[in-house]
Amino acid sequence: MVRKETVARRKTGRLSWLLNVSHEQRLSLVDGFFESSAEYYFERSPALFHIVYQFYLTGSIHQPNHVCPQDLLDELEYWGIAPLDHLAPCCCAEDDDEDEPCKEAEDVDAEPPNPFKHLRFGEFRRKIWTLIEEPTSSMYSQIFASFSILFVLISISGLVLGSIPEFQVPRVFNKPTGDNSSTQVVEMEPHPALSHIEHICIVWFSLEYFSKMIVSADRKRTFLQLLNVIDLFAILPFIMEMGLMLVGINTEQLRDLKGAFLVIRILRVLRVIRVLKLGRYSSGLQMFGKTLQASFRQLGMMAMVVLTGVIFFSTLVYFLEKDEPGSQFHSIPAACWWCIVTMTTVGYGDLTPVTVPGKLVATGAIACGVLVLALPITIIVDNFMKVAEGERRPAMESSGGLRRLGPRARVTA
Repeated sequence: MVRKETVARRKTGRLSWLLNVSHEQRLSLVDGFFESSAEYYFERSPALFHIVYQFYLTGSIHQPNHVCPQDLLDELEYWGIAPLDHLAPCCCAEDDDEDEPCKEAEDVDAEPPNPFKHLRFGEFRRKIWTLIEEPTSSMYSQIFASFSILFVLISISGLVLGSIPEFQVPRVFNKPTGDNSSTQVVEMEPHPALSHIEHICIVWFSLEYFSKMIVSADRKRTFLQLLNVIDLFAILPFIMEMGLMLVGINTEQLRDLKGAFLVIRILRVLRVIRVLKLGRYSSGLQMFGKTLQASFRQLGMMAMVVLTGVIFFSTLVYFLEKDEPGSQFHSIPAACWWCIVTMTTVGYGDLTPVTVPGKLVATGAIACGVLVLALPITIIVDNFMKVAEGERRPAMESSGGLRRLGPRARVTA
């Protein structure tokens, strides 16, 4: 029940209108009228109307945390009250440090800043950048992303097939000896067809990477981004080989230079890093990476505790087992390998303690490993939920599905 005197304090809203019209007009604004008590009846939620009642008492609208923002907006719209004109400052702040009242709704449909606006050929560069970096922005971007995924899969498949003997061919090399002579060495290499396919994939990856760097509005920032570093490492072996060929050194000549040839081999192994390029087109992999980034402190803490346990238990088991006949714990590093396998509950069984004290130490290592590895799991899961929520909100905002009652309250339109 609301008295006329209370409604008269605020000259806005449906209840205020009732004071200024006749009884017949009031009947069109209400859901019922009790003649015995001369009371007008509205069939509304008591919980939501309590917020309206508080507004007529205090002049401010407060949003309880347990109330759905959209339900509150609908209720205020029914009562003819503008929420942004009367929303309390405490319900407008993003956090405890912000207590300025909101004067207007945040415009979530505003266009994001365009970094290409004042650059030479800015519009053209923006289109190319969007084509490469935003796979869901248009049909052409989706086609480009599909080709990129296809080339990544082809490249990885070629790398895998090249390790199978049926897809390898023998190649003869002359290996120099110390007496100015050489001996022939036969090595198995991937079939030339796989090499040609690899070169085609490299051309695509190179065009993709250098096009991105050319049109970027901030090349330094683009160069240092993790996914772009992965793209660079994916083509780095090819760039190194091309550079050596330009100065007159081929892979056969590199065999005479053991250090340089080892570097080239390591760079070739880096081709497997191309599988990480799929993370650019997989929201799941991106969320996983962001979760690991958000959990860096917890993972670092776990690593330090595990390292401490490994050093402690491996040292104990080494001194307890080293004097036993046929002991495999011939050094602390060897015991560290056993301790890592034990604490992570893998248990290869290649090294096992045989003494009673050694087995007791192994029991402690197992218990410590289970506790240490289990504790950060809940924190990582919580970070994953936060990352998932953060990914979902911008998508809803960009589709126009979100409005704000205040900066802290998101409501579905």
